[in-house]
Amino acid sequence: MASLRVLPAVLALGLALAACQSAEKKAATDEVKVAKGVEAVCAAQADVDAAVIAVNALTPESTVADAEKAGKKLNNALSSLNKAEDQLAKAEVKEYRDQVELFRQAVDDVSKNKDLTLAEAAEQLKGKAAPVVAAREQLAATTVCVAVEEDTKAEDSMKEDSMKDDTQKDDAK
Repeated sequence: MASLRVLPAVLALGLALAACQSAEKKAATDEVKVAKGVEAVCAAQADVDAAVIAVNALTPESTVADAEKAGKKLNNALSSLNKAEDQLAKAEVKEYRDQVELFRQAVDDVSKNKDLTLAEAAEQLKGKAAPVVAAREQLAATTVCVAVEEDTKAEDSMKEDSMKDDTQKDDAK
């Protein structure tokens, strides 16, 4: 009878351990995907460079067929580069999410120990935050963010100008 009471606790512990391992495994897998993505982008960039050289090598004596062949090679290389960059971006986002999830799990683990001081908790989490920061920096390096505030100011300015024009038209009537 006692073994039946322990069984749910053992299953819960097993599931918790499996969840931790799967998050770590997922993060490692996504890191590999990022590395492969970087390799693919670099190879695609080399192909684009080679295609550009072929286009630049065209001379007045080159035939239309030569130009078409060089253009097709460049188009294919650019297409491959776009695909590789898209896959790399997706892998980097996944890696960042995985690192954030691992950090959340670490915070949950630390918060369970109510005897820790804030300084002790911070010390335990400091090492866990480094991979999150690194993944974020990597993501930021390839992500172009547009400041929405600037766009909003420009729109407001345009609305004000439009309103002035409308007011002036009404005054003229």
